[in-house]
Order: sequence, then structure tokens, then C-alpha cells
Amino acid sequence: MPRIVYLCWPPKEITGGIKVAFQHVEMLAEAGWSAAIATAEAERPNWFETKVDVIPFEAIRNDDVLVFPENHPRFLAAFAGSAQPKVVFCQNPYLAHQGLAGRLSYADYGVTHIICPSMNVVQYCARRFPGLKVGYTPFFVDHSRFQFNPAKALQVAVIPRKRMVEFAYIADMLRSRYPEYAALPWIYLHGVTEMQVAEGMMRSAIFLSLARMEAHSMTKLEGWATGCIVAGFIGVFGGDDSSTSQNGFWAREDDVDNAVEQLASALRLVQQGGEPYRLMQEQGRITAQKYSREESARHLVQFWQMAFRDFGVSQSR
Repeated sequence: MPRIVYLCWPPKEITGGIKVAFQHVEMLAEAGWSAAIATAEAERPNWFETKVDVIPFEAIRNDDVLVFPENHPRFLAAFAGSAQPKVVFCQNPYLAHQGLAGRLSYADYGVTHIICPSMNVVQYCARRFPGLKVGYTPFFVDHSRFQFNPAKALQVAVIPRKRMVEFAYIADMLRSRYPEYAALPWIYLHGVTEMQVAEGMMRSAIFLSLARMEAHSMTKLEGWATGCIVAGFIGVFGGDDSSTSQNGFWAREDDVDNAVEQLASALRLVQQGGEPYRLMQEQGRITAQKYSREESARHLVQFWQMAFRDFGVSQSR
């Protein structure tokens, strides 16, 4: 069976997309498939644990099946003339134009299939690339690491990276409108390891979601898994696969004043406690449990079985 190789941005960059690419390779290897990550440095990340095979680009073979990030035109262009089967992993539809680099379709690079981690991305890719095969491979939460903890401190975990300006406004306006929260502790989880993110969320009663223009926010799922009340932005225009009025306090997209009010509502819910708090916490936990590693692996293997049939490649292992 040919090897599946995911081409990856430098893995020491802390982004969810890199983590998910490594997760795919881990799940494929566990299912008996030959799979690896290819990076320029052939180094593993230092911010989460993984044991997958990591190879340099020079070690890519002519019979490998290649998987490209949606936003890397140099990777796509470098292999556009090769005969290897090619797949794009579209983790963010808002970045697809970067990978296309002016071309009309990924098909112009020789790509035939697209992997999508959420239903809104499936719908986008079906509209944008009607000639390509599209598969659904949902994100998952590592429940062994992001463990449910009902005992929380009144503090807010946050990853400001995607909305630095908005976060500064929200934090300042919260202090102004609600002086009772002037001394509210903020737990900043930007630029830290996966374990530190998990620990920060498990201690915190609230996770402020600053997701923006995403496929499906993994950090919201991780917040729910640890028992956080999640407030803020869904991060997807028109909604995503998991956010409802029962499991979070959601602001209208880009409405920072509304985000302040939603955060204040979450804080009041935690302070008042009782059944309403328990119910929302439980709804979040139930939502996160739907995104299991087993379910993600099942969809991933189904996609690759379909793709290999289309490639005319043997799946014998």
C-alpha cells in the first residue's frame, strides 16, 4: 500500500491546523495505514506530544499519496507536474485563495480530492470545487487530556491571537460596564503547550471564544470538554456544527459590544450556580463528547478507502 504523506507547515508553529494534520497521521498509523508528516526540518512539534513518522521533503517518494494544506501554493506548485495522487486538507475555507494563488481550482495542481473537517467546509468545497471529490473528517477532542472538571475558579481562559484588538476592547469594556469584574483573573493560553491549555481550561469557569473565520473551533470543543461555560464568537458566519443557545453565550459576528454582554451573562450564570449552570455545563460536555477520537478515525479511514479506490490503488496492508 502506498504511503500517505501530509505536507506540513513548520510544526513548531502553534496552530490547530498543524495539530490536526499530525492527528490524522496518528489515526491512520493506528489503523494500519502507512502514513507520515513531511516538513522542511523533519522535526516534531515541541508543544504537543506525538510519535508519528516525520520525514524531510527530500524523502517523499514517487509512489506516495500527497496531502497539502489548503493555503500553501509553493507546496502545491512543487508537485503539480508529478503523477502522485493529490489531496487537499481544507481546514479553513477563508484561506483557500492563498493556496490557489490565482488558479481557478486545486484541480489545476493535479488535486482530485478534498478533506473537510466540518459540514460548512464540505458545503463550501462542493460549491467552490464542483469537480473534486469531497470527504468529511471531523475534528476530535482528546478527552484523556481535556478532562471534565466541575470544580472551577471564577476566571476566564482566553486565546487572544485571532482577535487581539477585539479582546483588548472586550476586557476594557467589561471592567467599565461591570466594575464587579474589575479584578477578574484572565488566563492567557496563547503560545503555550497543549498540556498548559488543558490545565488552564480545567481550572477556569469560563472560556472566552475569540474564534474568527474558521471551519470549526477546536478550542470551543476543548473548553466544553473541561466543563467551561463558553462565551464569545462562534467564528463561522451562519453558525457551525456544534454551537447552540443551550451550550454557550454567543455574540453576533464581529459585534464586540454584544460579546461583552454575553461574557457578563456567562459570569453571572457561574456565580448564581444551581441548575441552570449545571445544565449548560452538561450541554457543553455532551457536545464535546460527540467529537470523539473513535468517530474521527472512522470518518478518516472511510475517506481514504474511498480515495484509494478512486486512485485505483491497492489498500492491502
